[in-house]
Amino acid sequence: MLSSSHPKNQPFTVAEFGAADGSISMELITDIIDVVREKSHPDKQIHIMYEDIPTNEFNSLYKRMNGIIPKPRSYLLDYDNVFVTTSGTNFFNQCFPSSSVDLALAFNATHYLSKPLPLSDHVYRFFPGNQEEREAITKQAGADWLVFLKHRANELKQGGWGVFSTVGETEATLDEPAMMGPHDIFAIMDDIWKGFVSKGLITKEEYQRFSFAACFRNARELQEPFNSEELRKTGLRFDGVKFAILPCFFATEWKERLEKGIDDRAMFARDITTNTRTYSYSSFYGSLNDDRTAEEKSQICDLLYKEMETYFLSKHPEDFMNDYLTNTIYVFKE
Repeated sequence: MLSSSHPKNQPFTVAEFGAADGSISMELITDIIDVVREKSHPDKQIHIMYEDIPTNEFNSLYKRMNGIIPKPRSYLLDYDNVFVTTSGTNFFNQCFPSSSVDLALAFNATHYLSKPLPLSDHVYRFFPGNQEEREAITKQAGADWLVFLKHRANELKQGGWGVFSTVGETEATLDEPAMMGPHDIFAIMDDIWKGFVSKGLITKEEYQRFSFAACFRNARELQEPFNSEELRKTGLRFDGVKFAILPCFFATEWKERLEKGIDDRAMFARDITTNTRTYSYSSFYGSLNDDRTAEEKSQICDLLYKEMETYFLSKHPEDFMNDYLTNTIYVFKE
């Protein structure tokens, strides 16, 4: 993937899309710097470009880069001639100049859709329900994925690579049902949100208005655009897709504490709820009626996560189906 023939006087440019606070890729990019310099020159200039939406909390990214948030350790503290820039844009557009990127990365980002679509009977499309609505989401996800790939094709240099890893699904077989990760999180969110309708805390219309603008794709869905002439003309080629099951991080941490004699289920419940809140809060908040005050909306959302934490606390951490199913696709530009 990384060639020793990279032009000597040009920086090696890495672009990460949907980078959030940069923590997921920090150690990987450290490894990339080592490999690039091992194959080219020990002092080769490296340019790291982070992209995310304008409302992203870039301040945390800047703090991580400079070691103010110490873990994982920033590569900027250990390497010279490494330069970092950020772009508050949207990866459904071209974010960087054409033929400027050597390696494009995305982790847990490309499942997000360009716009929310209604799903009247559940918070996510995987679960049984209105087939027409689910097909509309799948169609939108396919169109968005093609758009994403076309823009990355424009940005990649000839010979450049893209590695895009995201939460995934599997297709049903004769022996195994379809799976998604994290299955139980979405099932629990929906149960609580539906329960709020029964309790009179929210209206049926508010429940139906909720839309999690994301679609976890299976391997076939990731490969589909490469059959199109539209993408073929860009020079972007499919190299492979890798499926993996990653154990739930929070359950793993709980087990590690348990081995030391500490059965801290409260921390498990709190941590997994906090993580869920980060990516779902705005969707729940935005589904509530405009005639509600901001304080009332916040109280309803806070109650949702309080009930979720209580639910997690009432169960054994190993009883949840919360492992992450990931699909990682590898592409290159001819």
